[in-house]
Amino acid sequence: MQSSTEDDTNLLILKTDARLKRCGGEVRFQLPPDSGHAKSHPVPSLIRAVARAHDWLDRIFRGELTNQRALAEATGLDERYVGRILPLAFLAPDLTEAILEGKHASHLTLENFRGDVPVDWNEQRDQFSRP
Repeated sequence: MQSSTEDDTNLLILKTDARLKRCGGEVRFQLPPDSGHAKSHPVPSLIRAVARAHDWLDRIFRGELTNQRALAEATGLDERYVGRILPLAFLAPDLTEAILEGKHASHLTLENFRGDVPVDWNEQRDQFSRP
């Protein structure tokens, strides 16, 4: 049996500024971004929305569908939903990549895209990268 002094010498204490943060419908253990150990957290709803937006834009460019209403009818989705998702096809490439890799700002969910998505990529970065 070990004495308390031996236990103390084998004791390892790690300290970090990690915190629990609610993101959408889940709680995440969040390490500071500069820790080097921050793990990616893909958000399936965001990934699905970005993929849909690019697919829909491709279908429009190929002439399969002509507009938002035709997309809604073809997919069976609400026209307002289609209108909210389609602008994600025009996100800055680095934001799109961050979303697909789960390396986007931890607060970012599909709800952040309810309003207007700026056309300017720098404005997008400002709007969607800050907490």
